[in-house]
Amino acid sequence: MNRINQAPLSSAGNEAQLPVRTFRVIAALLVLWLFIGASYLYRQELSIRFGLWDNFDINAVNYSRYSDARDTEQLFQNQLLLVRQGYRSGALFVGPNDLYSRQLLPIDSSQSYQMSFDLMAVADGADDKGSSTYAGLMFYDQHKNIILDPQSHMFGVAANHMITRANGRLSLSGVFSPTGQGPNRIPPNAHYMKIAFSLNYADPKASVMLSSIKFVPYVGAGDNK
Repeated sequence: MNRINQAPLSSAGNEAQLPVRTFRVIAALLVLWLFIGASYLYRQELSIRFGLWDNFDINAVNYSRYSDARDTEQLFQNQLLLVRQGYRSGALFVGPNDLYSRQLLPIDSSQSYQMSFDLMAVADGADDKGSSTYAGLMFYDQHKNIILDPQSHMFGVAANHMITRANGRLSLSGVFSPTGQGPNRIPPNAHYMKIAFSLNYADPKASVMLSSIKFVPYVGAGDNK
């Protein structure tokens, strides 16, 4: 009796399916990698949008020329001169500059927060008197309109604070709370805020390097988390 040897069909089928399965696995891994990468790059944007933030760094989201709710990332981004000194990096501002954090950040008016930043004079300006700095917060209501009380809302960290090149790099900070005094008080109807700066006030020859700007929830001695 003659026998006819045939290769198993399942083996041929597996060989045909292998490239398809491999391609699908590679495609799935690529999509997952892109998703993880995008989430990492925009983690702060996403956390702010969903109200899950607990540590805000302005250097990651850029500055704005406007104090209202406009989103102006691209408008001001190309005008920044980013510089590096040692392991630190920041933005160089020459002459008078009013700037704000680009996004409105949701806050709880019953909680306390701390704003901090580093500043270094690069040129002492007219008569070598130094650079005058104002810094603090601006508050907004639930409709994203600016709250004008307290009127000196942007001076809670620095008010006409003079720095010179001889000072080196300075670290400034301020705490804002519902029981704070003057510009450090958070109004009860505040739902959002922006970080605000006025650099090289009224001096076109002064220049400063601004870096390490942060805004975080604050728990002081005796406070409950």
